[in-house]
Amino acid sequence: MKKKLYTLIISLSCAAMCAVTYASDTGARLSRGIVRLHIVANSDSEEDQALKLRIRDRLLAATSASAGKEDAAGMLDKYEEIARREIADSGFNYGVKAEYGRFYFPTKDYGGLTYPAGEYDAVRVTLGEGEGQNWWCVLFPPLCYVKGSVDSSAAGQALKTMLSPEDYELITSGRTGRLPVKIKFKLVEFINSLKEKK
Repeated sequence: MKKKLYTLIISLSCAAMCAVTYASDTGARLSRGIVRLHIVANSDSEEDQALKLRIRDRLLAATSASAGKEDAAGMLDKYEEIARREIADSGFNYGVKAEYGRFYFPTKDYGGLTYPAGEYDAVRVTLGEGEGQNWWCVLFPPLCYVKGSVDSSAAGQALKTMLSPEDYELITSGRTGRLPVKIKFKLVEFINSLKEKK
């Protein structure tokens, strides 16, 4: 009995180590070349949430579809100015902070392209106290859209040149409705959430 228990513990430990390695490798590979946009509202009040969405629309309108990852950090001042103007025009009096860095994101599906949980390069725009619900998307390649107004196939083609064939298949396999990609990405999300708590 002790031998079976020992074997089970060793097997579970090996499986956990493989899962952690898989999560880290998958997240690192799939985040290369991708920049996300993250907008955090001042609060959850109806007014602050509506303002967040107006600012989102203005930022996306000011972002060139031809811009690339290397342009993201240079857009911070522009994004702050756009957000400040919209905040003032809306009759609010709080600040805004735009920053570029690596931030954690949960698993998210964008029109059939599934991005796993993990750390991604991102432009984060925090409005006021930054205590409200947030909004995020993939800025590069461009997958930021409202109500399906952008065709994700163009971004899919951009990803095809950025990723290996295996990684491209992994990120787009949600289009075929295959279940394993969701399970794999939920595993990545779970493991990464454990890392965040440390």
